[in-house]
Amino acid sequence: MRFTPKNRVRRTAAAGVIALAMLGSAGCSAVNEQATTIEYSPSDGIVENAGDLQLRNILVVSNGFGEPGRLIGTVINDGDATQEFTLTVGGAPLTFELDAGDKVVFEDEDEEAVYVPEVEDEPGTGIEAELDASGETTALNIPVVNGDQPDYRPYLPAESDYTPRPTEEPSSAAEGH
Repeated sequence: MRFTPKNRVRRTAAAGVIALAMLGSAGCSAVNEQATTIEYSPSDGIVENAGDLQLRNILVVSNGFGEPGRLIGTVINDGDATQEFTLTVGGAPLTFELDAGDKVVFEDEDEEAVYVPEVEDEPGTGIEAELDASGETTALNIPVVNGDQPDYRPYLPAESDYTPRPTEEPSSAAEGH
């Protein structure tokens, strides 16, 4: 087979077009941020770090609109000292103490310890919350989900299952009587 100048030009042009096409398709990452480098919460709950505490997949399961809710997720104490923290969700303060390197999995806790008496927000939105730890307060917006997903149904509190927590009133012994 003979290679004529005409065939060489065609081959060179074809190779150039292929090279430009490969460069154009591979160059996207040069001008666009790679999606795999973006940190995000791969679940429905939030991910937040506050000092030595790491909050992972924190959310509230509730039907909303004034119904009760239950907090689920995990908090890890990544520090060298015991941490006491209060997570106030929908006005309900939930207090925990974690040893250094320990964690609390809210799904494994007694329901009373993670019970939110009233969730005014509708499922699919967020409920305002605050994390108080080590003298610092962190504002949070915790997602509210309902029992539409089968994984959350076991954590959906039934209103009749709970009675509101009594507010502590000072006893006469504490008042010095």
